Amino acid sequence: MFDALRSKPVAAACRWALVVAVTGVEAAALSVWLALLVGATPVSRAVAVGVVVLAAGLLVGQFLIDVAVNGPAVGFPLGRTLGVALSETALWTGWLAAVAALGGPRGAFVGGVAFAVALAVQHTAEVDALRGAPLGSRLVDPSTVGYSLVTAAGATAWLSLETGLASVGPLAGLAADAGFAPETVGFVALAGALLVEHVVGVAVARRECAERTAPTWFRRRSWT
Repeated sequence: MFDALRSKPVAAACRWALVVAVTGVEAAALSVWLALLVGATPVSRAVAVGVVVLAAGLLVGQFLIDVAVNGPAVGFPLGRTLGVALSETALWTGWLAAVAALGGPRGAFVGGVAFAVALAVQHTAEVDALRGAPLGSRLVDPSTVGYSLVTAAGATAWLSLETGLASVGPLAGLAADAGFAPETVGFVALAGALLVEHVVGVAVARRECAERTAPTWFRRRSWT
């Protein structure tokens, strides 16, 4: 079975299937999380359940991403997987709290910019974990900046449409012109951003894993 998975076409198809699965799991977990947290008091059962649901979804997603990057014989330690999932859960929850505290379109914009910066750091740690490098060995990998911006933009559009922050504006007008509910357009924006994140993130992690395991003489020749 594993021999069949090693063929390039089958392996590529499996990676795509895993990327789509991760996108679905995380989009669903984020939707449940937001539904539970919006309007809830900071210390409540709804908030606790929402955070647990999101952490579980991100943990499953991290495991599937590990399989997509490193293959069936994954070497991603559970402790490291859990750490990445929990830090991302804290990041999403902190972003939502910041947007709510600032309020309005200004809060969405400022929160989105801060979220993009934090996501670049988070995604760098994730890539380092996947390639077996020590966590914290670098702050930001430039390769993660682009898809971190996409994720932050998609998340901001989703939150704005889901919570009514964009009830008046171009996003709401776009949804109305398309004949869809704002919530539907917001979810599509989130899912699309997550899909881009995982497609590019897996490619970046696989490339860096290959560079890390390549012999020194090969790496030197590849740059000449």
